[in-house]
Amino acid sequence: MNQSQIFRLHPKSNSSITGNYSLLLLADVDSNNDSAKLGFNRYIYLHLDNQGYMLGISISESVSNKHAAKHGEQYLIGEDMFKTLLIYKDEISVFCELYYTEFHKIFDLSPTDYFEFSSVLWAEHANVLS
Repeated sequence: MNQSQIFRLHPKSNSSITGNYSLLLLADVDSNNDSAKLGFNRYIYLHLDNQGYMLGISISESVSNKHAAKHGEQYLIGEDMFKTLLIYKDEISVFCELYYTEFHKIFDLSPTDYFEFSSVLWAEHANVLS
């Protein structure tokens, strides 16, 4: 797989906390004319194991300060992860639409459909875990 702006394969030597893969779900986008430049003042990365299971999310300090249960915590799992994903679901979907082709290759769904379906499951997980 070619190096991607949103999908990254990490060497096995990386910590098991961050997993083998990460998917950029949200970042600042500065669009000028023909190109979009990503900024990382506000971001959310989804970390997956080698079988595609969600391990957790890494969030920027700005997202943490605004929405994390414990301010300053930048790696979230479980209920905190699901609640944060639900808060940002619409923005994540819009961001991932910028990478529609690549996203569709990975998940076999459009970002809009994927996040619409996933949000129902995330809400169930957040309620079960709380």
